[in-house]
Formats: sequence, structure tokens, C-alpha cells
Amino acid sequence: MIPNHPVNYAQMVLDNSTDAILLMGTNYSVLAFNQNLEETIQAYSGKILKTGDDYRNFVTRSDKEVFFDLFQTAVRGESVTIERLASLNQISIWYEYKMTPTYDKDKNLLGVCLRAKNIDAKKKMEIALSESEQKFRNLIESAPNAILIVDSKGKIIHCNLETENTFGYPKEELINQTVELLVPFQHRGGHDRMIEGYFQSPKPMRIGKDQVTTALKKDRTEILVEVSLNSFVVNQTSYVSAIIVDITEKVLAERKIKKQIHELKEIARIQSHEIRSPLSNILGLVNLLESGMPEETTKEIYSHLKKSATDLDTFICDIVKRTAISLSQ
Repeated sequence: MIPNHPVNYAQMVLDNSTDAILLMGTNYSVLAFNQNLEETIQAYSGKILKTGDDYRNFVTRSDKEVFFDLFQTAVRGESVTIERLASLNQISIWYEYKMTPTYDKDKNLLGVCLRAKNIDAKKKMEIALSESEQKFRNLIESAPNAILIVDSKGKIIHCNLETENTFGYPKEELINQTVELLVPFQHRGGHDRMIEGYFQSPKPMRIGKDQVTTALKKDRTEILVEVSLNSFVVNQTSYVSAIIVDITEKVLAERKIKKQIHELKEIARIQSHEIRSPLSNILGLVNLLESGMPEETTKEIYSHLKKSATDLDTFICDIVKRTAISLSQ
């Protein structure tokens, strides 16, 4: 069936677009527009857009400067795209504005085409994601322990400031480096397979809790560490967070305490035997005195008693001295 009137296919294409589209002459006059733009302007301002209108009358005061800059850029033959939050009557929506120069069939500049695309949902999601990521980064940066974010290939994609303090590497030197950089040479064999295995079967893991493990600083010093591993997924990509605690001083202090306890026990064991001898002598001599010995014998017993007491005092002083030396080491 042939229509009784000419069909404007170009207008049909424009009206079926989800974008707001406007064609302006070089003097800002409205040459053509689609239904989406007409409805948007009416909803925002209550104005009715007509062909021949000066489009500057439909631009809000807050957008005029940006609009004129974009228009002049397009008139000079350049296409330009920006994202902007449009606000009117307490309604705010993110739009992507694109202005392109438009030419007639003889390639003479006809005017400027403005395309406005509603990107509100996408933009607000991007902002929310960016804010969430920033909060995540702030949380990592404020952590008192070194934190690494590692991808499935074992590369460090993020680390916090405490990592610099723990390992001596500036952050920029660690990013995109393999995590093996922080593993002592003697433990690097099979480390790739361990990472691969962890990604295949991820679960919270704590390394160094029951047995000491080591890490390597930039100056090649080895430190004792405890590592907590957790996996997470972002945009269908798996990552591992490693929280690393330098427990060198803690472990050395524990070892020192164990050594001191062992030494004190040994001192107590040895000295208990040495003390018993003069103490037994003293008790024996006291018993003799109480049994009523002759005066001459009593003097001799007192002499032996004094010597045994002196020996006992010497042993006690020696214990105190050796104990003090052990505790000071």
C-alpha cells in the first residue's frame, strides 16, 4: 500500500532515537529536532520548541557558558563530547553532550548537531563505584599492617604505605612486580604453583601462625612475618589480599624469654644441690649444739657453723648474680 503523503524517513529515525537530537544553524536557529528533545525541554522548562527558534533561549543560565564553548568548537570543524549534570526545577540528571559540525551535500557548513544522551544510571553507578573504591583504598592506607593486593598471576596491583615501612620499597617499585620479590630466594621454588593452587581453591589462610615464615626486604634483610590471605572477586576477576605482619621482634622476644626460663630452671636445678650441702651442715651442727656438748666442742661447732653459713651466703649471692645476668641478656 502506497501512503497518500510523503514519508519523512529521516524524521522517523530521529524520533525513534533514545537520545535528544537537535540540528542548529550557525546562528543558533533550530533547523530540526526529534521528539525526545521536544519532550525533554517541555518537561524541564515547560517551553515548546519550534523550528526557527533561537535555541539560546532554551539553554539554562548555568549551562550557557559551556554551551557556547561547545558550539564555537563545533563551528570550527571539531567534534567535542562532555559529561554534565543538568539541573532544573530540583531535578538533576547526568547527560553526555556531543556537538559535531554538520555539512550539506556540497560540504558547506550547515550548522551544528547536538546529541544529548541520558547517562544518569551509568554515571551514578560509576560515581558510587569510584566512591566505594576510594573508601576501600582509604581503609587499606589507614591499616597498621602491610597489605598487598595480588592478581592471579602473582603480580602486585596495589599496596599501602605500611608496605613501604615494612619492606623498604616505594609503592611505585612494587606495583606490577611479582610477589616473589618479597620471598627469600631459598623459598621461591614452587611459589608460582602455590599461588595457582590458592586461586583454584581459595579460602582464608594464615601463614606463620604455628611456624615461622620469612620475607625479604629491599636491603636483602630477612624478617619473620605472619601472613593472612583472603580472596575476593571484582568484575569477575579474582584477587588475593595479603595482610603481612612483621613479627621479628615478637618472635625474638619470645625466644629470649624461653631461653631465660630454661637458664633459670638450670640455675635452680644446679644451685639447689649446692645449697643443700651447707644447709645440711648447719642443721646437723645446730642439732649437736642442742644435744649439750662440752664447751670446747661447742666452740669448734660454732666455727663450723659459721663457715657453713658463709658458704650458704656465697651460694645465694652467686644465684642472684647468675639470675641477673640471664635476665639481662
